[in-house]
Amino acid sequence: MAPPPPDQHEEVSRFLGSMWRFNRAFGQQLEPLLEARHGLEARSFFVMKRIGDGDQYPKMLAGHLKIPPTLISRYLDGLVKRGLIERHIDEQDSRRTRLSLTGTGQQLLQEAQETVYELAAARLGRLPSGVLQTVINALDALSEEGPTAV
Repeated sequence: MAPPPPDQHEEVSRFLGSMWRFNRAFGQQLEPLLEARHGLEARSFFVMKRIGDGDQYPKMLAGHLKIPPTLISRYLDGLVKRGLIERHIDEQDSRRTRLSLTGTGQQLLQEAQETVYELAAARLGRLPSGVLQTVINALDALSEEGPTAV
């Protein structure tokens, strides 16, 4: 794939800079808020969220979160030690480990989700009416796997 024409360089640079700044600004607010209110790191929150949404196997988590399996394993170990998730032998395949949230984990996830939603809603509320769906659609399109050039 060829690089963008020179007239698009500025737009690409602005896009990348905007994504970087948004990610950093949101993360810098989210991380201390989750820690203070719930004693939870942002990555642990997202791991728990995916488990709650049905990703019951470590390999599924790693794929959806784009996190190496070894790092997922470390997060899972910490969540198990805190009593927030449980590991079970899969009934269909004893070589696989199935994950589930504990009652405590479900409660913490629900509370943490409210914190995340509050923060996100405050930021998204800055967008003009009707723009949010366009942004979501654009990000979904940009997130799809496809040919890459690098």
